[in-house]
Amino acid sequence: MNNQFDQLHKIIVKLMRKFKVPGLAISILHNGKPVYEKGFGARNLEKNLPMTPNSLIGIGSISKSFTALLILKLQEKGFLDVDDPVNKYLEIEPFISHPDIHIAHLLSHSSGIPSVDAQWLPIAITYGDYQRIYPISSLDDYLFHISETKTEIFFKPGKNFFYNNDMFSLLGMMIEKVAGKTFEEVLSEEILKPLEMTRATVNREHLENDPLQDYITGYIHKGSGAKVEFDKPKLPFSKFLQAPGGIYTSMHEMLNYASCLLQKGIFKDKPIIKSESLELLWTPQIQSPYGYGKDPKYCFGWIREEDFLDHTLIHHGGGLGVSTSFFGLIPELNIAVSVAENDDSGICGIIGTCALTIIVGENPRKINERIKLLEVYEKIAGKYKSSLGLYELEVTFKSFSIHIKVETDDGVFNFPLIIEDFDELTFKLFSTIPSSLQKVKFYRDSKAGNVEYVTYDRYIYHKR
Repeated sequence: MNNQFDQLHKIIVKLMRKFKVPGLAISILHNGKPVYEKGFGARNLEKNLPMTPNSLIGIGSISKSFTALLILKLQEKGFLDVDDPVNKYLEIEPFISHPDIHIAHLLSHSSGIPSVDAQWLPIAITYGDYQRIYPISSLDDYLFHISETKTEIFFKPGKNFFYNNDMFSLLGMMIEKVAGKTFEEVLSEEILKPLEMTRATVNREHLENDPLQDYITGYIHKGSGAKVEFDKPKLPFSKFLQAPGGIYTSMHEMLNYASCLLQKGIFKDKPIIKSESLELLWTPQIQSPYGYGKDPKYCFGWIREEDFLDHTLIHHGGGLGVSTSFFGLIPELNIAVSVAENDDSGICGIIGTCALTIIVGENPRKINERIKLLEVYEKIAGKYKSSLGLYELEVTFKSFSIHIKVETDDGVFNFPLIIEDFDELTFKLFSTIPSSLQKVKFYRDSKAGNVEYVTYDRYIYHKR
């Protein structure tokens, strides 16, 4: 097992170096016990404070799974039913004119309501982004903004997947209405305290008064090219953010949550939720574009995939700009991984799936094509010169895509590359208009195996 985690350690450090990640923490649960917990880098660069498994990090949309769990706990208590129409509890548009939208549709992003990002504006302003300004400062503003989607609903509930944070904000309001308490209070009483997640919070004051004073500073990459710069905004908090993405917790505390889920709703012999409610929580509702396999399905606040190394993977990711995260479970193997970073690089999904793959005993390259993509990029990255030094070609990496900028006698062109063969280093150009000039191939030195040159069209470009 130690050798396995040595491999994981190397993957994490390599990715952090590549993507300039300030800090990252990971915790792994296997057969009911923590088997690996570690922090990497800094939770605060300026003070050089280390990231630890106890560092409080915003888990973003993983919070949706907590909100979904609360809804099912309230269903167990008879406060609501997921098959009830939303307008039974929220007498607002677009639900008044669309009574066929039920609570289950909000939980699974299958309501047919497109996203209008009402909950995102306060966060954007926190980050200094004033590109889009619209009135949502009060609850009335917020609900009016949402109400105007009533003319934008073109799909019947259950037919089309629109990931929609605002629907989870409304679920948070529904929880408050039926429970007669704030979302923060219900979350704490029903989940956080019973699971001994005593430091987890959706409240800025609680975070800043954390008894361990172990919480992140968040960073956002800015600029481009070789020069690395960060914005360092305030951590985002908002009433509208709490239910869809507002929880801050540690990777260590997330193992308590994982233990409860893997033990069918039991934590330290205490029932937290009924096993049949968990089954419903993880029942596929609609196809989703988010996942790692061929056919991911969205459940209630979770993504489920049946083809992860011949096992079922239940997972969700999260992103707040200043932090990103991944939480994944393989129930039949009693494994859980929780990982988060204090920036916007988004490497946690790669690391989380690599960790699960390693524990299962497989090579991470087998399941994670992004690992293969990075390995390929490292081989071909850089600048090239055509024969006699007439033209230049450069290979760069942007948003997990390999791009080339190529000069020819026809001008300068920029293309994303589509991998055709990982081993042969052959690519197709991504182009809206089909062209016969679709192939790019890189050639290695026969002895050392290093890339020497690349062919495109009628040119050879030599590595500089």
